[in-house]
Amino acid sequence: MNPIFKSPMADFGYDISNYRKIDPLYGSNKDLLELLQKLHELDIKLLLDLVPNHSSDEHEWFQKSVRKEDPYTDYYVWHDGKIDNVTNQRSPPNNWESIFGGSAWTWNGKRQQYYLHQFVEKQPDLNYRNPHVVREMDNIIRYWLDMGFDGFRMDAVPFLFEDQQLRNDPKLPNGLLDPVYTRNRPGTFKLLQHWADVVLEYIKADGKDRALFLEAYADLKNTAKYYGRGNRSFMQPFNFELQQYTNFTTRAVELRDIIVGFIHAMPSNVTVTWVIGNHDRARVSSKYEPEMIDALNLLTGVLPGVKGVYYGEEIGMQNTSIRWDQTIDPSGRLLGPDHYQEGSRDPVRTPMQWNDSQSAGFSSNRTTWLPVNPNYWRLNVKAQRKAEASHLKVFQAITALKQDPVLLRGHLKVLAPNNDTLVVVRTFHDSSFVLLINMGSYVTTYTTQNLFSSLGMDIDMTVTIASLNSGLSPGMELKQRRASVSLRPKVAVLLKSGPSPP
Repeated sequence: MNPIFKSPMADFGYDISNYRKIDPLYGSNKDLLELLQKLHELDIKLLLDLVPNHSSDEHEWFQKSVRKEDPYTDYYVWHDGKIDNVTNQRSPPNNWESIFGGSAWTWNGKRQQYYLHQFVEKQPDLNYRNPHVVREMDNIIRYWLDMGFDGFRMDAVPFLFEDQQLRNDPKLPNGLLDPVYTRNRPGTFKLLQHWADVVLEYIKADGKDRALFLEAYADLKNTAKYYGRGNRSFMQPFNFELQQYTNFTTRAVELRDIIVGFIHAMPSNVTVTWVIGNHDRARVSSKYEPEMIDALNLLTGVLPGVKGVYYGEEIGMQNTSIRWDQTIDPSGRLLGPDHYQEGSRDPVRTPMQWNDSQSAGFSSNRTTWLPVNPNYWRLNVKAQRKAEASHLKVFQAITALKQDPVLLRGHLKVLAPNNDTLVVVRTFHDSSFVLLINMGSYVTTYTTQNLFSSLGMDIDMTVTIASLNSGLSPGMELKQRRASVSLRPKVAVLLKSGPSPP
């Protein structure tokens, strides 16, 4: 669940004013515990979205830090700034920038110092060089684990530590700053391993699984450092490679290289989490085009590891057009009415489309916090449940198939015979799955002889799952040396060979 803690909502709950209390907008702590109990009865685990890098400026800690009340004086990153010897004007201590634009430092008149905020100014960064702050967050983690929650998705972890010398970030050739002194610092990895140790205490105590998923936009070298080691393997970063570096212009060879390159760069024996969309990036159906949604859901289902899903991807929800007067995301509003669309994340955060009733069944109210996508009358869960074939049913089929031994433990091979064709093969003992995706703009016919011989396979195969736009049906047989399969543009088909699992 995205942040549901007490918050003034300067950034939709990512500015937390009380880490132990649920915001009244969503209910109460009692409501949350009832939800947790029901989910556990259904064998579903629940992770809370924890935001350790910063709090709200309305948090009690920050208010006391402003007043320099011990032990809160250094709970945040404060600095006097620089004084110009000629003009006597005061300025921020360095060139660090907020990800929302502008300086990452804001002057506090009451304390007469600058404070660091790598996000909006109402989100001051906590100072984890202060052991009191570390203990505070340790206790918050324990508070929710004691209640029975199954772990956390930790937000914005690359920002936890900054350069102690406050050195300027260097400029790149394009004029942007290279955040080498504000992200992925050595202290960050040590602190996360410490929190993994806190969670490990609970795993050892009762033997129940826990998980820590980390939001870490980083290069491959740094992403690899975010994995827990040994008995801390329950800590893992989301893999954003598919999300960051692919879109409708991506060719099969590029997609192959991204997948293979990521796997090779990660430590051995770790679990990879594949993510193609989230609350900060364009919806998959809009980024790639709607015809590709089944192919991408099949791809992340067939690849080894965890399939990360952002709500709505299972039915192919698309970005919603949001007018300036409807815009509420600060990253959009800060850019003004002429450029808000360049930064606003509102289009990917509109309500889930459950059915064709008022507000798509998300609410009984005529209006919602963001407008429902106008295509809700036809693109919704209810319609796709009823349909003989739908995106939802493709998604359900590949999700159920994740338990197949071939997909759990099978060897991986990723091929791109040309710019339009991606082939993913998983093999375990004498069984195989072959995912075939036509990423091109034209119908392509693959003869089974040429296809299978290129894979080093001499076997018959059966269509297991086919994308909605394929015209193919599960159960269709492809005989070696005697058959062919034609795939329309943006179509995927999952083929299976060998005996079915017991």
